[in-house]
Amino acid sequence: MPTTIAALALVLAAISAPTLLAQTDPVVASRAEYREAMKAYEAHDTVAFLRHASEAARLRPTHGGVLYALASAGALAGDSTVALAALRHFAVLGYTVDVDSDADLASLRGIAAFDSLRAELRRNAAPIVRSKAAFTLADRELLTEGIAYDSVAGTFLVGSVRHGTILRVKPDGRAQEFVHAGVAGFWAPLGLRVDPKRRALWVASSALPQTMGFDSSDAGRSGIFRFDLATGALTGRYVIPRDGEPHALGDVLVARNGDVYATDSRAPAVYRVRAGAETIERFVTSPLLLSAQGLVLDSAERSLFVADYARGLLRIDLASREVHLLDAPDDVMALGIDGLYTDGPELIGVQNGTTPHRVVRFRLDAAGRRITGLEVLERAHPDYAEPTLGVVVGRDLYYVAASQWERFRDDGTVDTPETLRQPVILRLELR
Repeated sequence: MPTTIAALALVLAAISAPTLLAQTDPVVASRAEYREAMKAYEAHDTVAFLRHASEAARLRPTHGGVLYALASAGALAGDSTVALAALRHFAVLGYTVDVDSDADLASLRGIAAFDSLRAELRRNAAPIVRSKAAFTLADRELLTEGIAYDSVAGTFLVGSVRHGTILRVKPDGRAQEFVHAGVAGFWAPLGLRVDPKRRALWVASSALPQTMGFDSSDAGRSGIFRFDLATGALTGRYVIPRDGEPHALGDVLVARNGDVYATDSRAPAVYRVRAGAETIERFVTSPLLLSAQGLVLDSAERSLFVADYARGLLRIDLASREVHLLDAPDDVMALGIDGLYTDGPELIGVQNGTTPHRVVRFRLDAAGRRITGLEVLERAHPDYAEPTLGVVVGRDLYYVAASQWERFRDDGTVDTPETLRQPVILRLELR
């Protein structure tokens, strides 16, 4: 199979879904059909490949890896109508791929519609650059993920997954350690949020093998940590109790009343620490949560929007705790979102699970229950090396552009560390 299919699969096989009956969940069922399609491809059974790829795409019509598999299956089976339709939808959603290097699509060459699609896919790969570098960090091995802003001090806080530290970056760009390595029970810092009223920094932290000094006995452990914004001292530790399941709290936010929420990308849950509480609680458990990432409250703080990497955008009613998937037009792709933010009534998403990586604006209906449109704000920026999380300051989004996650292996080593880039934080004007 061409590497393009694997690259566009959006972690189909990598993310383990909760235990669900495949026939009742379209994402789980699509993954199962995709696996069968790959088996058929390897066996050179083009009929079965097309059958399973068609069903996978029917169940999950905006997934890039699935659509591209269907295009390949159609081309190999001699059905150019199916192949071109799949590629057309692939292109409309904003994906890109080098179709010229894929031998599976050879039967489509010379067809006028294919030439037109080739040009559209090239346009999708063209950079859209609207941001500028806010600051650059000197240590190339930081493995940065989260960033927060202290409006009182006028400084940014940036987490280093590699070192298990948090840096404070001053307005002139100078950085110094704010939270030092070796804080008792503190793991890799992921999502960061400042509570300016209570002068606290909240951090979602997970035990990850990419962190120096990783203890394998902590694998799958995660929690929310609170630090004093003046001193960097640890003032609260809220760890998910051992329950035999892996956890990875990846992003965190603070409500105006002081309640703190965090998403778990490895369990179907959103967690909460109530203001003044001493323990963490499961706030919501839902089969709709397959790989929860960024989260943000609406302006009234009655609803919580969650970016699920595998499913799209979810809305959680804080009063009823009901979870709903936001409907979207056929030409809107809301998968692969890491960071999620608000700009007035609209949502801003950092998509690093797509090719190309991009920052997008989602327009919602008045009730906040349906996506009505999408605008690409930034795409394929030359500073990108897996963009991750950000923070909105005024009308600007500051976000990590070059985390370089793919260079940090699960065995704790770094791939060709001498070629790592300096981490860059970009500033994107939202209006």
